[in-house]
Amino acid sequence: MAKQYYYRKQIIEIFDVEDSFLDLLVAEDLVHPLQEVPGSEGVFPPDQVERIRIIANLVKDLEVNLAGAEVILEMRENMIRMQNQFDEILQELVRELKTRLP
Repeated sequence: MAKQYYYRKQIIEIFDVEDSFLDLLVAEDLVHPLQEVPGSEGVFPPDQVERIRIIANLVKDLEVNLAGAEVILEMRENMIRMQNQFDEILQELVRELKTRLP
């Protein structure tokens, strides 16, 4: 079973980032920790951890600034949505062809 959430300390260790970097990502509204854990140090669901991974790689390895990382993330999400729409269209086309062909 996949892990349901990650604590702030785990993320900092996994991605070798500073605590202040994670604070900045939250302050800039690039990632969103769960608010449902009172008194928690910060808990992030897997989709937000993936965003942190991508941003950290862009900033560290490719020297992209946070504004650029935000644009790249938005483009990535748009591409994923478009791919899903395309897949749905193809599935509908296959269903239609199956009903029309003997």
